[in-house]
Amino acid sequence: MMEIRFANKLAYHIHIDQNVLDYTLPVLSILPLLDNIVVHNTIDSDHKMVIDIYLNENNELVISNPIYPKLTTANTNGTGLKNLESRFLLLLEKSIRVEDDGKTFTVYLPLK
Repeated sequence: MMEIRFANKLAYHIHIDQNVLDYTLPVLSILPLLDNIVVHNTIDSDHKMVIDIYLNENNELVISNPIYPKLTTANTNGTGLKNLESRFLLLLEKSIRVEDDGKTFTVYLPLK
């Protein structure tokens, strides 16, 4: 639905090898991250959003995007990443990692 909403301004680059598709992660782990990208970033003709999704050498699912901050702060309660962290700790006994260098926002989800 997001691809349709943003037409050619939003793209996903998914690089997951077929032999690792049996790894698991908690249900609805990716959707809140994708939603956060749309909520917190400007996506338009000047700010095309390319979301990279891949598995790194630590068997973590990595979701990464450039940062194009909106001019006005998004009105959110700020619990999305905290809730995701809690689910991973409860279900997998592992923590997620978040990196924000000011240009790129990256979330690392451990797999089981």
